[in-house]
Amino acid sequence: MFINTFFKTNQSLFTATILCLIAIFITACGGGNTGSASATKGGNTVTIHHLGEIEGLNPVATSDANATYVELNIFAQLLNTDFKTLKPRPWLAVARPEIKEINDGEYKNGMSLTYEIRPEATWDDGSPVLASDYLFTIKAVKNPKTSCASLRPYLEFINDIVIDPQNPKKFTVFSKQRYILAEEFSSGYVLPEKIYDPSGIMKNYTIKQLDDPKSKQTLENDPKINEFATAFTSPKFMREDGVVGCGPYKKVEWETGQYLILERKKDWWGDKVPNDAVYAHPERIVYKPIPDWTTAVTALKGHELDVAISIRPNDFLELKNNETFKQHFQIQEPNELSYVYLSMNRKKPQLADAKVRKALAHLVDKKEIIDNLMKGMAQPVTGPISPFKDYYDKSIPDVPFDVEKAKALLAEAGWKDSDGNGIADKIVNGEKVEMKLEFKYNNGNDTRKSIGILMKENAKRAGIEIEVVGREWTLYLEDIKRRDYMIACQGWIQGPSLDDLKQIWHTESDSPDGNNHVGFGNAESDKIIEEIRVTLDETKRNELYKKIQQLIAADQPYIFIYSPKGRNVVHKRFTNAEPSMNRPGYDEKGFKLATATQ
Repeated sequence: MFINTFFKTNQSLFTATILCLIAIFITACGGGNTGSASATKGGNTVTIHHLGEIEGLNPVATSDANATYVELNIFAQLLNTDFKTLKPRPWLAVARPEIKEINDGEYKNGMSLTYEIRPEATWDDGSPVLASDYLFTIKAVKNPKTSCASLRPYLEFINDIVIDPQNPKKFTVFSKQRYILAEEFSSGYVLPEKIYDPSGIMKNYTIKQLDDPKSKQTLENDPKINEFATAFTSPKFMREDGVVGCGPYKKVEWETGQYLILERKKDWWGDKVPNDAVYAHPERIVYKPIPDWTTAVTALKGHELDVAISIRPNDFLELKNNETFKQHFQIQEPNELSYVYLSMNRKKPQLADAKVRKALAHLVDKKEIIDNLMKGMAQPVTGPISPFKDYYDKSIPDVPFDVEKAKALLAEAGWKDSDGNGIADKIVNGEKVEMKLEFKYNNGNDTRKSIGILMKENAKRAGIEIEVVGREWTLYLEDIKRRDYMIACQGWIQGPSLDDLKQIWHTESDSPDGNNHVGFGNAESDKIIEEIRVTLDETKRNELYKKIQQLIAADQPYIFIYSPKGRNVVHKRFTNAEPSMNRPGYDEKGFKLATATQ
């Protein structure tokens, strides 16, 4: 699953995707500069670089990877990911759920998962975190008008939630399916109902009502459903005083383009939990958006930043070989469960034919990109599954760089230069259309820009004109959501658990809020994706994973390029900062000041 999936911040548990999801992209980019904030340098403050501004802080309504990393500290999930073992561990919950298979009754051939919230867990006003808050959170995502369409596929298996009448902190999730990721996706964030729904609107709807396809139109036209959705995704709950969770940190200051400051709560409930089962060591966490890598590297060398990830390859090699820098910073190169790709909008007339998309794939020189742009710190990929997973289909051949093959495929698809201007054209719906394409990337991401420039030069030799266009991060995301693009350089971040491909590859996700940005899929591919979700037999499931990878390869909606190695640095002021394969590659809550520094 991918980073921009529901409960996307629990990356081992909620991949995206979003697998997650996931959606969500490998590196963000937007406006801003180094700025200044009080007490952001030194001491028990961790200062973290972000390449761009984040879109908001509602953990079930945002798909930005950088927002994900911040939300992990403000909000709490029932289970979290151990960054060292990559296994789920109890966080807000007392333990991992009690899981039972159901063999009769309403949920025959389904399952149940029973959780109990820690007795110590409270909201900031001292009131307890209750099962009713969890129930509300699930309803908020299932509300058809909230901007959670890309997240809902992962919660389809939740058919009902029953709160224990004897214990308001205990509840059972019921499902008619035995979903492969039931534990992962039932164990996400819990939001305070009284803050996010003070009028109690969602109390008037059951999960069964929200799930009923016959009620879809009625719900979408329901003024109360719309009233709640509008408020839930308003600035109040994205960046203002409504950003409230039961995690260890609270937002205290946010200057757009300058910094976002979190401060540790003085009376956080987690301090009462024995044996360091939950933890938060830094007193303050500061996130600084610096879209220019030259400026960011200068800030690192000046000790104005403690953490940076996905550093530009040239800069990373320079830092890696800088003896003075290495005296103060750990250099980390973990493998990453992520990949970079080019998405091609199949709904554009120039890109509607798979032969054209195959031709474009032949114009991407992966070897040059990996050797020269990535300085060898990546490996080529051919599909949407991490190459570090057993069910990655190694039998799918890579598309070789071959300009002549690209020209031949274009001709087969009817694209030829009829007027001698050097650009292939074709009559589409009675009008001559030229093979002119736009390649979008997020400003500040020089690697993606360079990929576009290389592709432009190669494409020109095949009779294709490509314009390389940079967009500010939030505008770039909006363009993708609106399908206002032709080719876009993007990335998905995955976690180590199983992949649910529905969020990105199912036709139901081909919607304004869904993450099937390329319009891939048909009845055959949908059926395979749905079977994967409920196939518990590993051998059969792996066969299905390979089938869907082969269908995607044949259709070529993406040009899969590479899976990168981490290029991260962490200041040696902190211990307990070992790298992780799980993005972002570090767990700042666990950082401890070195004794000498203290």
